[in-house]
Order: sequence, then structure tokens, then C-alpha cells
Amino acid sequence: MGNECNAELVSVELPLPIVHGLLALAHLMDNRVTASLRSALDEHQRESTAPEPETPPLVSSAKRASTLPNNTNLQAEILGQRVSGVTLPDLFARCVDLIHKLDPPAIERLGAKKTHARRYVARRREDVHLKTHHLETMETESGWWISANVSEQQVTTALRLLASAANLTFGKDVIFPL
Repeated sequence: MGNECNAELVSVELPLPIVHGLLALAHLMDNRVTASLRSALDEHQRESTAPEPETPPLVSSAKRASTLPNNTNLQAEILGQRVSGVTLPDLFARCVDLIHKLDPPAIERLGAKKTHARRYVARRREDVHLKTHHLETMETESGWWISANVSEQQVTTALRLLASAANLTFGKDVIFPL
């Protein structure tokens, strides 16, 4: 038979979001696996010739709850997977849940980050707002508590920190706003 068989390498076609997810967990994998995944992803990106139109970022004030009308379908992208929410807190909660499924310690790392007034995520409701405990909070499906009183700028900052905690690149692996 003319076929060569290399017992160390296996080629498998996977959907792009799965490849992105595997790359997010690259720190747990063998270097040969991550190199193969990155090579396949680079090849896919080269084949993709249709440039996406650039969308100017939405501008909002840090002190305003939201500049977006109610019932707007908000979206982010994490490792090629679209995440939608009907409110900014809902969107952030879904992003937290997705990263929690892929890399639970990343959310623990994000839990250590805070502003002067709040934590981005917390295990207990009362630990979210450090000075103004009366502000609204919400629990994610993965059991983390977040503020329900956030602006687009605050969600953008939180997603930057979430990307960093998960060893991802904001603007490439985690994209918001879409």
C-alpha cells in the first residue's frame, strides 16, 4: 500500500467554533496539538476572503445605565461563537456562563478583579456592589452574581477583563460590540 501512516498525528475536521474553543484551552494541551489547531485556523482565515464591514463602536457614558433602547438584541462573539442578550447585564451573564463552561478557573480569576465600587463577578450577591448594596444584581446560570446596573462601557471593560482572565485576546477571541 502506498499510504503512509503516522501513528502520532491524526487529522480531523472540526467546526470553527470548536477549534476556537480548543485554542482557548490550549494551555492544557500538548504543543503539537495547539500548533496543528493554530495552523488549521490560520489556513481557514486565509481562505476567508470576504472582509466584514467595520462597525463603528457605540459610544456611551460611564455613568448612564445604557444608551441602547430596550429589547435591542445585543451580541458579542467569543471564540467564534455568537452570544446574544436582550440587555447588557443579560449579555454579560451569558458571556460569563460560556467562559465558565470552557474554563471555570478564568471566572475565579475575574472574581478577583474589581473597581472602587463593584466586583465584575462574585460568588455571593452581597459581594457584587461594595458600597451601594441596594443596586440590582442578577445570578448567571453558572451561579455567579453580576451587577444588573451596567453601561455599555462597563460591559466592554468587563469583557476585556474576562478575555484576559481566560488568556484570550479582546478584539480577536472576544469581540464586543458586534
